[in-house]
Amino acid sequence: MLKKVLNSVTTGKGPDFSQLTDKCISIGEHRLSYRLPSNRIQSGRPSGPKPNHINLHPDIFESYELKQEYNRICSRVEFQWWSYKGFFLQGAFGQLCKFSMHIDINRINSQCSISENDLGSLEAYLKRDYWDYYETPGEGNQRGVNWRAREEFKNNITTKGEVPSNRLVHLPETYIKQNINGTNWLHYSLVGEGIPGPDITHYWAYPLNDCFYITICFWLTFEQGSRDARSERMLQDVNHIMSMVELEKS
Repeated sequence: MLKKVLNSVTTGKGPDFSQLTDKCISIGEHRLSYRLPSNRIQSGRPSGPKPNHINLHPDIFESYELKQEYNRICSRVEFQWWSYKGFFLQGAFGQLCKFSMHIDINRINSQCSISENDLGSLEAYLKRDYWDYYETPGEGNQRGVNWRAREEFKNNITTKGEVPSNRLVHLPETYIKQNINGTNWLHYSLVGEGIPGPDITHYWAYPLNDCFYITICFWLTFEQGSRDARSERMLQDVNHIMSMVELEKS
């Protein structure tokens, strides 16, 4: 009990799991149910309506509001933020750290394929897609972030050609199969996704059919203090949220 109290003091007040909101969305032939804790950040700006049904026919999917999220083209069906508040002088007005939650329906590249419920095919696709996005030589702005960093430092006398860790996006080292309420998800993480830095992004992904996959993403950011303690606390809450996710086929 004392450890829990001390952990709350050092990592701040975050999501309130005593009050939960039930959510549900149909995605093609699947139904996604999940529950969200209260104490969410209110941005003060009204968010656009989120669809409660996504049709996975390629032509119909193109009619939705799609966005480019780094290496992915997706329809975002959920977005939430939670912050961890400490004392007023800690962080920005007491904010110690925060994490956001995104649920995206992602369209795969046309030249590739995956298979429904086949995590192996999804893992192979993701490895190739991340490598192409971050490591490809390409041309101009199409060059990968990591490729450009290595080119910048390859003749650097001070670093002896080594690229500082904070200048690279760290791609997933492992892909873990995790069973959540009867469905096998692929769990992986990146450090500094998009723009190199200390932020950590955790993903749970599932192949819906041969053209689309779903990702539930949590982006962990830090203000100050013990990064390890903050990360551990946020990941505990992230796992709690994921434990309440159910994906079923109609």
